[in-house]
Amino acid sequence: MEMEDPNLIATLIPVHDRNRAENAFCLEHNEKRYLPPTHIIPKGATISSREATPAQEHSNDDHREYDSMHRLQLTFDEKPKDPTKGYCFGTNLQKCDVLLGDRGAHGISGLHFNITFDDIFNDGKHLILRDKSTNGTAVSYSGQASKEVRHDFTWILDLTREEGKWEVEVHVQGLEFKVELASHDTCQAKYNENVKDFLIYSRTAPSPLDGLELDSHRTTAQALAPRQYPIYISERGLGRGSFGGVDKVINVSTGAIYARKEFYEPQWGKGKERRKQQREDWLNQVRREIRIMEENPHVRISPL
Repeated sequence: MEMEDPNLIATLIPVHDRNRAENAFCLEHNEKRYLPPTHIIPKGATISSREATPAQEHSNDDHREYDSMHRLQLTFDEKPKDPTKGYCFGTNLQKCDVLLGDRGAHGISGLHFNITFDDIFNDGKHLILRDKSTNGTAVSYSGQASKEVRHDFTWILDLTREEGKWEVEVHVQGLEFKVELASHDTCQAKYNENVKDFLIYSRTAPSPLDGLELDSHRTTAQALAPRQYPIYISERGLGRGSFGGVDKVINVSTGAIYARKEFYEPQWGKGKERRKQQREDWLNQVRREIRIMEENPHVRISPL
């Protein structure tokens, strides 16, 4: 059985049908966090012109398929440049801990997103990703929400699931990679201590002088822009009827659980006037359902 490492946070693994993430992971700037393939080395970019291969002391390698990929690992002992932001990803050589491409790479900002911990959640501490980019980021959970691009947005990367784990992937303009969360069943106490120390350090350490900047944050008085709307992923179905279905859903930014009702669109009849009347009748039913839910709000029913 492979030894679990309380120093390891996550392994970042390029998605197989893309090469852009592998090319980025092999950049020399990422060497401290780089983990080389242990089996077949794919064609394409490799780390070269180096005196030594990066150490594998943090490897959680169990001969899975991604062992043939170039990977990065986030660990507590390799601290972020700016502890107040966490591990920064983008194209800015001075500010980023992980480069996602050269300066000016298509669709990738100088500081695109950061991965860090936060303890503002009702159920405790979580590993999160915060978008800081111009073009936005998408995070998918077992295939859900891969097209839901958001800007100035937060995703919880270690969302709990009733059965198994979510397969989390980050999507940035064709650069895609999995976030493989480390397992800490045998070293949970030490890992929790490391998370606690990380949070203390992030709140007490000074920002680097070259990292001082004013981040733009939405105030509570401003309306949500379309690319800031909440994202809900479906955990499982709760019930189905002739008019619609109800799912258990999770808000990816808060971890809050809700019930969501979705309405089925019926098969329309032939004839323009008949379809028009059927559609109006159907919309009236939908409006009635919405009115009932608005007049009877519940903390576990997601708002429209």
